[in-house]
Amino acid sequence: MTKICLYCKKEKPDNEFSQEHILPRGVGGNLDTYNPFSINDVCGRCNNLSGLFIDGPFIKSWFINNYRADVAKKYCHLTDKTVLPLTYFGEIKDLKFGDKICEFWLGPTGDTIYHFHEPYPEELDSPPIVGVPPTTYNKEIDNGFVFLFVRSNNPAWHPAIIFSTISNFKKSVIYLGNGDKPALDQFQVIPENLSELHLQLKSMQGKTHNNTVKIGINYADRFLCKLALGIGSLMLNPSFKESKSADLLRQGMWTKNIRDREKLPIRGTGFLGNKDTMANFDSFFKWSGGHSIVIMKTGKQLALYSNFYEVNSAVIQISDEPEHWEGKMTEGKVFVVVPALSKAVGPIDLAEFIAHRIEPSYTNEQLKKLEEEMEQFTKHPPFDI
Repeated sequence: MTKICLYCKKEKPDNEFSQEHILPRGVGGNLDTYNPFSINDVCGRCNNLSGLFIDGPFIKSWFINNYRADVAKKYCHLTDKTVLPLTYFGEIKDLKFGDKICEFWLGPTGDTIYHFHEPYPEELDSPPIVGVPPTTYNKEIDNGFVFLFVRSNNPAWHPAIIFSTISNFKKSVIYLGNGDKPALDQFQVIPENLSELHLQLKSMQGKTHNNTVKIGINYADRFLCKLALGIGSLMLNPSFKESKSADLLRQGMWTKNIRDREKLPIRGTGFLGNKDTMANFDSFFKWSGGHSIVIMKTGKQLALYSNFYEVNSAVIQISDEPEHWEGKMTEGKVFVVVPALSKAVGPIDLAEFIAHRIEPSYTNEQLKKLEEEMEQFTKHPPFDI
């Protein structure tokens, strides 16, 4: 038996296909019980390549990494096993150790983290990446070493600080700069050859750091095309998959060169588009502590609005061929995703979603339940006691 791959549009044997998450696990696609974004008509090759070159640069962009860290800290249940993303502040240009550069991160309580390593190889036509580029999985890289200076004096936060650092630097040696070495394998006693560097870092605590960070304006355009293609395949008539609208989105996914992608007639704003226009959408659709994904009619076009972590929002056209959504929707549909709960709600009719948000006398039970669950997050203990 064979079937057609959604992403490359090639016919392949059934055993070459694997489960694909249209919404990647790294931004909340690891959903429990109900996952409306899981499909099985993507071949293994496309699945792997899209993870490396499309999902990876989006997840590991400066914007998504830092918004993800901010929201995760707000909506977490603090336990002795809590792991949270770290906030990235770029390279400290005037701080090096031999051939190693220093990248600066902040932990959950504003903890200062210095990662010394040889520069990573840069992928041609790939936007700037936070941390290790996903395409270096089969290449030799320098994992280097890390100095962690814990900011909080509240022991309730210490496990989250320690395990979040270990999770982010799995293959690096870690030194605790302001305390006794934790009894964990990844932490080591500071060696003599790093004692001078240790003193220099200690003297920098509480002072302004001179950082530089690279931000790519095209960091999400390929991901938006993939998201629109995947959502379209789930929500529209089967004819969409074979259409010129779907082919245009495939081109946007797989065209590596930025200048070539800019020539494609793909309509939308991108995540760094017109902020005034997006503010109007955001006022209705953004969801505190999570993502909202909206399919909506705009004239004779069907568009996809997506908002990630309450901040990053964009619009991209899915199709301008009305036969693709005839009988499927009137005005549109809405999905809400809450990474902290590993839950998603939807598709909900667009009018029903808006009524729930702005009409006091109307309640959508699914959304109400989600809101109630989010309110159960306990108040965090203070950083300092």
